[in-house]
Amino acid sequence: MVSLDTHLANIGSRSAFLTEERHRLREALPGDAVEETYLAGLLVAARP
Repeated sequence: MVSLDTHLANIGSRSAFLTEERHRLREALPGDAVEETYLAGLLVAARP
């Protein structure tokens, strides 16, 4: 669990709509916390 400010900082460099996103999330998440889940993938190739 991360704070709402941390979540917004994480998406800030990728979102042109940060102000709108902040407003929308503050309305949806009155507890001021966001659960972040990340998925990482790994692709491995063998050389002959």
